[in-house]
Amino acid sequence: MGKELSPLEELEKIIPGFHGYKVKELIREDDRLIRNYIYNKLKRARDIVRELMLAALDGMYNAPVTYLDRLWKKLDEAGSKIKNAPAGYTGFFDRVKARERELETLKQVDAEISSKIENLLAILQEARSNPAKLQEVMGLVNSVLDRIEFRNNLFKTEPGE
Repeated sequence: MGKELSPLEELEKIIPGFHGYKVKELIREDDRLIRNYIYNKLKRARDIVRELMLAALDGMYNAPVTYLDRLWKKLDEAGSKIKNAPAGYTGFFDRVKARERELETLKQVDAEISSKIENLLAILQEARSNPAKLQEVMGLVNSVLDRIEFRNNLFKTEPGE
């Protein structure tokens, strides 16, 4: 879990029937923190691309503005999707229940996305002096969007929903 538990929270984990609820709640809280972290990193990447776009408009960066604009929009889309992503909550009467196993998968996917974004930011820094790196950045953004889509489909109740 992401934080130390208070004595009351430790007690809640011991109480029969409450244990599963508490563990799930802690996993959801960790997930929310990871998603906020990812969102902030994506905002940082978007800001860097915006700086590059402005430099390209001024003729100080050798990359097509339309490509940078497309990259900026994809980063914005990824940020929106992760910010508004489901947190693993399911209703009492839902057919598909969020179990600890699925919630742990959710955290693993979030960690994978986070790692990809750290890599993306590092390559984006290199792209400041080497515009050829932008293709690698675009590939990583597409990969992040795929993982976010996978993540968001973990708790869908009906196929195609």
